[in-house]
Amino acid sequence: MFFDGNGEAVDWILGYDPPADKYKDQIDKSLKGEGTFKSLRQAYSKDPNSVEKAFKLGQKYMDRYDEAKAFEFYKKVIALDPDGKKGATDYDTGRPNGTEKVTYTQYAEFNIGTAALSARPPDPALLQAFIKKYPKGGIVNEAFSQLSRAYFLRTGTKDEASKFYTDYVGRFPRDVQALSAWVQRILSDKEPVDKGIDLANKALELIRSDAKPDSTQAVSLRDASIVALNLARLFNLKGDKAKAVETVDAASKEAGDTAQIIPSIAQAYIDLGAEDKALAVYGPAFYKKNIGAPVVLRGYATFWTNQNKNLDGALEAAKKGTELAADDYRSWTTLGNVHLKLKNAAEAIKAADKAIQVAPAGFQEVAKRLADQIKNQAAAIK
Repeated sequence: MFFDGNGEAVDWILGYDPPADKYKDQIDKSLKGEGTFKSLRQAYSKDPNSVEKAFKLGQKYMDRYDEAKAFEFYKKVIALDPDGKKGATDYDTGRPNGTEKVTYTQYAEFNIGTAALSARPPDPALLQAFIKKYPKGGIVNEAFSQLSRAYFLRTGTKDEASKFYTDYVGRFPRDVQALSAWVQRILSDKEPVDKGIDLANKALELIRSDAKPDSTQAVSLRDASIVALNLARLFNLKGDKAKAVETVDAASKEAGDTAQIIPSIAQAYIDLGAEDKALAVYGPAFYKKNIGAPVVLRGYATFWTNQNKNLDGALEAAKKGTELAADDYRSWTTLGNVHLKLKNAAEAIKAADKAIQVAPAGFQEVAKRLADQIKNQAAAIK
């Protein structure tokens, strides 16, 4: 927060985004009075019918999540310029092509509609009206994405979701995110499986092709793995287990030794009843390769503890994790949970006590809660 000599708010910056020199530039602009809350408010008071000034002041309030004040100005923008003919500004699409020009009115409608999705329950009506009003563009793509994440992935009838995703993919047919979201909804509904398989294959084709697909986010190896594993689940739903395993095999080969992706591949194998393949990618060989990485070992031990499989391997990894990160309470709670699965009540309690002992002051409450859970379960072991 920045204040003048009279204690009046001049400006604010919410949060910190690196690099430091860019953050310092923000501070310097505030000190110079460039684009500050105070300067924007003064400019608006002199010209209250300016669409640009009303929008910028609304954005300033939105920067600190003061939606009530922000909406006051956004609604004025819409009232002053319902047809969006009085100016435009930049919208960051989040895609490689950077920004696009959108009218102040369109941007104001988008912000109000997006905020409505945060209500409980979420209200999709405003953004649905937004995508009906505007045909294409990065901001429209993001509106579809927001509606998908906050509403249509889990809410709405099958018919409503089908109509929404048909429109979404129809307007952005090369957007991997759109295709993947529809696949996830189909998996949730367990139908139509063949449509899901077609969509997943299209997404994989775009990811693997030389031509870059359109997307609001960068497409990565992780995206490819998620789509491939969802494709395997669809084949399994169809009753083609052999094809499902073959698809996971391909995903595993593509992922290589990427530690962040391998647990998902192992889970997919286990879901298909191929525990031997899960151990091949996420078993002793993986443990030995990552023996010096305590966070990776903690994840490994937790995974197999939750599966109630490979518990000897989980115990070895958990013990190694406490050696490498003896001052991390999470290493000790992980060890305690492995001992619980192995019915080693006394050892589980020792690990729980150690977690409380090493936890820093700010994490004592969390560590004690986790330790108490271990102790309560250990007490029930006979």
